[in-house]
Amino acid sequence: MVEDVRSFGRDDGSAHASYVVATMARRLAALTFVVACGVAGLAARAQTPNEVQGVVVSAGPGPLVRSTYPASGGTVAGGMLILKIVFDQPMAPDAWAYGQAAEGDFPDCLAKPRLLGDQRTYVLLCSVEPGRAYAVQINPAPRFANADGRSAKPYTLKFATSDGDIVRSLHDALQQAGLADDDDPIMTWRDPGQGVSQSAAP
Repeated sequence: MVEDVRSFGRDDGSAHASYVVATMARRLAALTFVVACGVAGLAARAQTPNEVQGVVVSAGPGPLVRSTYPASGGTVAGGMLILKIVFDQPMAPDAWAYGQAAEGDFPDCLAKPRLLGDQRTYVLLCSVEPGRAYAVQINPAPRFANADGRSAKPYTLKFATSDGDIVRSLHDALQQAGLADDDDPIMTWRDPGQGVSQSAAP
């Protein structure tokens, strides 16, 4: 009778131990799944925009000005000028802002720039006087934005004009800015009610 009780006790302990091990294994598997889901979620959030209480927050840094024409601090000829701003990311075509800066005059420009086919370069047709100092604020109010809607950081472009020859043709102005004739900065758009319209001449 004692042997039977002892045998029963050993069998019961073994079953209990097996149950504990199985329970711990299931909990460990569940914890591993939760951790894996969390890592996958963090990776997805790092690559895609997040939505917080209905507001979409774009991932990644905002666009920066990579280069300009005229170069900041440079000197160019007076006359017709293509103000060129190149960003480091694809940009939205209808989001832009230019403003006056205290360091110089603001050039006489068309009302709207054009975003070129590379989706990174904005060109704006302007006119500048010889022998003057100019300064333009790029994105003084948050308007320039990338394709995901993230605003560019403000940037101040300062340049001067020489007293030498004057640029008198659009072709020459495009060449001075390192552009081709296809990069014409005068925008043309189609208005369903008005047909084809073109921005005003400089």
